[in-house]
Amino acid sequence: MFTNRLTKILLTVCLAVIFAACKTDNQDTSRTVKEVVDNAVTKLYKTLNSAQLDTISDQYILQFLSENDKDVLADKFWTFHANVPVTVSLMRHTGQKVIPFWIEKSGFRKTSMVVKNEEYDYEVWQKDFPAGNVGLGINGFDKHREVYFISVAPQNKDNQLQITDVMPSQYALDTLELGAFTYHDWDGLVITELPEALKGQVLFTTVRGRAREALLVNAFRKTDTPSGADPDQVMLTWSGNPETTTDIQWRTSPEVKSGRVKYWGKGKTDTLFADASVFRMEDRLLQNDRFVNRFTARLTNLSPGTAYHYALNSDNGSWSQAAAFKTAPSKKDDFSFIWFGDTHYSKIWGDMAKKSLKRHPETAFFSIAGDLVSTGLHRDEWDKLWDYSNSVFSGKPLMPVPGNHDSQDGLGAWMYKEMFSLPENGPGKQPTEMSYAFNYQNALFLMLDATLSVPAQTAWVEEKLKNSNAKWKFVMFHFPPYNFEEPYDEIMKEWCSLFDKYHVDMVMSGHMHYYLRTKPMFNDKPVSTPAQGTIYTMSISIPGKQERWPKEDYALVRYKDGPLYQHIAIKGNSLSYKCYDPEGNVKDQLVISK
Repeated sequence: MFTNRLTKILLTVCLAVIFAACKTDNQDTSRTVKEVVDNAVTKLYKTLNSAQLDTISDQYILQFLSENDKDVLADKFWTFHANVPVTVSLMRHTGQKVIPFWIEKSGFRKTSMVVKNEEYDYEVWQKDFPAGNVGLGINGFDKHREVYFISVAPQNKDNQLQITDVMPSQYALDTLELGAFTYHDWDGLVITELPEALKGQVLFTTVRGRAREALLVNAFRKTDTPSGADPDQVMLTWSGNPETTTDIQWRTSPEVKSGRVKYWGKGKTDTLFADASVFRMEDRLLQNDRFVNRFTARLTNLSPGTAYHYALNSDNGSWSQAAAFKTAPSKKDDFSFIWFGDTHYSKIWGDMAKKSLKRHPETAFFSIAGDLVSTGLHRDEWDKLWDYSNSVFSGKPLMPVPGNHDSQDGLGAWMYKEMFSLPENGPGKQPTEMSYAFNYQNALFLMLDATLSVPAQTAWVEEKLKNSNAKWKFVMFHFPPYNFEEPYDEIMKEWCSLFDKYHVDMVMSGHMHYYLRTKPMFNDKPVSTPAQGTIYTMSISIPGKQERWPKEDYALVRYKDGPLYQHIAIKGNSLSYKCYDPEGNVKDQLVISK
């Protein structure tokens, strides 16, 4: 009898342990989709070779993941709390080849309803949930950009629905109706067809970039220039006064933990040192260079109008080959700068950039009007951008603005931001270093992120223009107000009216992949002279292709194709503007006198 009792006790304990283990495995509330996918990527690198990574499928991934992993991916992608029983309607793009693994398994059933916008059709799946927490799963393991979206309604129409604790929390709740948008990164794409039964429900908005959160199929990439122990991708920017500061950025492998700069005035014997901050940048799908360290050293208290040499230090104690830069003069003097339209990490652009520096060695700095790369969260594209431009920016600062390709599918431009050390003097309540201002000599440069809210930046734009006594005023942002492809009424209303009011000399843009210089414009109408209005320019740093070529009454000079670059020289009261092709042929030119 004692033996039987002991056996029962031991059996009870074992069952309790097993039950607890199962409960822990099935109710893991601490892990996130990101953690699961991060760990899966790490394990895949250890399990498969490069060729095998290119062949993995949804079926393989589901066999590869643990049951706990799949549970997290099935209900931690989108979560919220409903105070009453609800019906969740899930709108899935009909063009998605593989239905996410969890939809049918979790009890969603396909209906006969269809929702449409101007581009895509969505089939409607539905499931009833009791009051409490609701969890939904990933969009799939492929990069299907048309991410599903949902609407929620109470099962009992007499109930007052309250939705709280929505995660992710940054995307607003709205009302599902005709004319509503679903993707914040494409808010012009609105619903055009909607079943009556769904109208008025709570709409959960999202961004297309969420398609990348569990991307594993056809996902892995390589860089042609992986990082190493020696500093590379050396680049100058300004985050402070160009007369007295310079910022130096570079890259190493993650094994290099610290960085340092030594610098000295040309012909001087005193050597100064500056320690660098470090940021560990991850691109988890970059199989041969997943992590790199990016360093930034800020040199301050420099002498205006002075040439400096500098070298970079890695952990092994060696110093890089010396490079040189020059600070801006304190007295108002002549200067020039070069700007490019969309570069898209092109080798053609890189060759042109090197030729432009050789042709104009006196240029003070460079700018790029957005779309530096094509996929802003793919670091291998940034590697190509820096590789193709070689050492162009190791001696001349680069002061860019982001474009829509740099801020990818609503996920933001964090990789762009970490690439550059730029002024943090932009509009309040907006991401720093995306819009900013700086002065060089007697010129004001307003560098604007047009992918952010335009109205949220208007007050700052006016404050900068109103309080500037600069002789020359330049503005750069990606989307061109004047073009034949797409109207930018909000930019025209919010910003161009200020350019009229405070007389901006020139606006520089890209995006449309052709070259344009307008007549001087005021209040959206051509005027006689640059003194009366603003000149709008748009350029392209790669070959372009325009199938349509309608007339533009505001245009003075246009070219269908690139690559081109622009050189602007200020000499006293005169501005000389020239647009060049890579071989140095002048394609357009203008002189403005004040």
